[in-house]
Amino acid sequence: MSSSVKRRVSVTIDAALLDAIDQQSDNRSAVIEAALRLWQAQQIQVQLHQFYQTRSQSDLQAETTWAQVTQDAAIQQWDEDSPWEGNFPA
Repeated sequence: MSSSVKRRVSVTIDAALLDAIDQQSDNRSAVIEAALRLWQAQQIQVQLHQFYQTRSQSDLQAETTWAQVTQDAAIQQWDEDSPWEGNFPA
């Protein structure tokens, strides 16, 4: 996902790292933007991991109950709406 609006920023980067970037690409901005996108995705993954690791037992039980109830309702509805029910040859 890229934005058409970009802002100019000034950052200080280790000289060896900048040399490595320059050896791999002639577009520093694109490399740094890609790195920041990877960092952002990693932060989202960390937040998701933390969320799922800290759910309470009652939340887990509620999710399990909800999944079972909705699955049972869906199966019942499919059985009632089945176009094949009663149409099998003898």
